Amino acid sequence: MLKSKNVLFICLFSFLLLTACTANEGEKSSASDEEVEETPNEEKMEDEKGNGEPIKLYGNDFIEEITPKFQEDTGYEIEGVHYGGGEALAQIEAEQGNPQWDIIMMDGHGSIRNLADRGFVLTDWEPENIDLLNDEGKALVPEDNAYTPIGLHASAVIAYNTDILTEETAPKTWDEFFAYDGPVGHADPAVAAPAYPLVSSFFHQWGVEEGKERYTKRFEDGFYIYPKNGPVTSALINGEIHIAALQEHNAYQAELDGEPVGVIWPDEGAPGSLRVVAINKDSKNLEAAKAFVEYMLEPDTQNFLTSMESENSSLFTPLSEGAKMREERRQDGTFLLPPAEWAAEHEAEIKTWFADQNVN
Repeated sequence: MLKSKNVLFICLFSFLLLTACTANEGEKSSASDEEVEETPNEEKMEDEKGNGEPIKLYGNDFIEEITPKFQEDTGYEIEGVHYGGGEALAQIEAEQGNPQWDIIMMDGHGSIRNLADRGFVLTDWEPENIDLLNDEGKALVPEDNAYTPIGLHASAVIAYNTDILTEETAPKTWDEFFAYDGPVGHADPAVAAPAYPLVSSFFHQWGVEEGKERYTKRFEDGFYIYPKNGPVTSALINGEIHIAALQEHNAYQAELDGEPVGVIWPDEGAPGSLRVVAINKDSKNLEAAKAFVEYMLEPDTQNFLTSMESENSSLFTPLSEGAKMREERRQDGTFLLPPAEWAAEHEAEIKTWFADQNVN
């Protein structure tokens, strides 16, 4: 009997010991699971803090001016690289295997929408300063926050040579521009950042096929495409072309410089170029990159940009509440701005078509 009790006691003790060990293992497993769940968040925080290297900004305007000011005001180190719009996009494409950029700031929401649709840029992050945008700016924020709008300007106004035409005889509408009996021109949409917003505005308004027909007729009647708006301005001043669909920066600056250039902002609107800033989704320094976006939304930053009278890029419509535009441009000018999705969808087709016309 005693032996049976001993056996029973040993069995019971063994069972309790086994149960305790199992419970301990379960606790360890749960703790381990919690650690696994927490690790990605810790890694994400470390990724956002970055590796101490300067963030790299690609852009077509304000690069030389904004980088030192951002660094001075925030303490984040930044390196800016000034590209033309087409050059910046080509560089990003070339770096797919080893991206070197953290932020892109350029004209053309359609082109950045294209990058976003192909997985290049950070989405679903909303800046804390997004509420600093005015109503017009807020309406231009995409649902996925793939980019942040910061400014809007005319990718083209009608600029004319005042030695050849007067304000009365110069075209007042875009239909009159395309029907003009004489040489006209504008920048190449595959090279100049504002030029694709220019042509996409027309193609969206008319439809792609009608757009091709109108431009084909214009080429037959005398149409010249130049790499960027600088050469367009020179061609207009020297009379090589009589009128130009010219970016407002160049048009107003030529007028202010006393060149023989007159500027007409059509009442129907000017093709709009939306300046946006977007973040590389693979950036190793998200904290600083996000700080740059927040900084660009501040009214003080935008007023700094519009106050630079020596820089013609300062001729734009700021989108932060309370920021003011320069007085030299039309204050009530409206814009022809196609939806970003449409501009992104047709970008390759339209740019290829123009490239083919240049070859022919």
